[in-house]
Amino acid sequence: MSGADLLAQEARRSRGALPDVQYGHTDGVIDLTWGHPDPSTFPRDEIAEASRAVLDQWGWQALSYGAPAGAAAVRSAVAGHLSEVDADVAPQAVLITDGSTGALDLVLSLLASPGDVVFVEQPTYYIALRIFADHRLRVVGLPSDADGPDPDELARRAAATTAAGSKAFVYLVPTYANPTGRCLPRARAAALLAAAATGGAVVVEDDVYRDTSPDAPSSMWSIDPATVIRLGSFSKSLAPGLRVGFLTATAELVERIAGCGVLDSGGGANHFAAMVVGELIRSGRFDEIVRANVPRHRSCRAALVDALDPSAFSFDEPAGGFFVWLRLPDGVASHTFVAAARDNGVLASDGSVFFAGEPDAGYVRASFSMLDQVLLREGATRLVRTARELG
Repeated sequence: MSGADLLAQEARRSRGALPDVQYGHTDGVIDLTWGHPDPSTFPRDEIAEASRAVLDQWGWQALSYGAPAGAAAVRSAVAGHLSEVDADVAPQAVLITDGSTGALDLVLSLLASPGDVVFVEQPTYYIALRIFADHRLRVVGLPSDADGPDPDELARRAAATTAAGSKAFVYLVPTYANPTGRCLPRARAAALLAAAATGGAVVVEDDVYRDTSPDAPSSMWSIDPATVIRLGSFSKSLAPGLRVGFLTATAELVERIAGCGVLDSGGGANHFAAMVVGELIRSGRFDEIVRANVPRHRSCRAALVDALDPSAFSFDEPAGGFFVWLRLPDGVASHTFVAAARDNGVLASDGSVFFAGEPDAGYVRASFSMLDQVLLREGATRLVRTARELG
């Protein structure tokens, strides 16, 4: 059964009752809004096998409170994986978290105060904007060109922020970004890091899509590990229900975070699930799972992109990640397009929610991560039909 069928079946089963999974289903439409992995691809057998191996090897230790920064075996496994796919990481620089979102919330809880400023690229991940609002931070969108945010503008604005007595943060998704799918050129990444240092800003790198493609560029953390806090997750590569992520930072900052009240009281985040992830990495099964997923990501991306008409939208084909970012015809507002697309039997994400402030044009985001190729091609056809009707 396909992932779409599984989710539709679950939605019908739980209709009118308390739900068990995060998903909203609409009968009769192709839903391109969800940036979730396909549930039919979750490695259930491998996770079950790794769970048994963890219990056999660690016994009660796997079921106890975990060390605040994460079990040493898991931190070492994650450090080894990152050292292979990106740049050398010491276990002391790794802290296990409850997903990348939990990592972001933890970092902001400890390092930021209400009224501090977060500078973001335009567009950026819309849930991050909501988390910044939860922490009562001021969000400032940076002007950008085709290569990303303007470093000079960041340096100027960050310096003004710190001079006024507020902390400055920079939040970026530089690798297969949500929503654009683009990668920040490494020269621009280095320039932004230099600008952040000049302005006294802390850089938070959201790096959750690295494992979706073997061709991912090096992280911003690899350029300046003393300055960047890098967030990562196994939700895209293994299964989101594990709720296992990580951050990499200086050993001193990791130790400071590990000493916070939440981790001191509850122990390491999702200790048993993290031990399972560590076992999957250590055994080599994680690499096998990632390699097996890459062709599916590529074929699903191609199915959506190849069915989109460049005369209907302006877009770039991403090399990884889960999303295609579509600029609408001039004069077509994103909310108008989304409503018309729904009438044509397809759902796309309103691009305006990905901006801090008003966007300069209409955009929609389409996800190719959860549906099969047949549905993706038909969904793209319906998007094109909508654009032609409105254009």
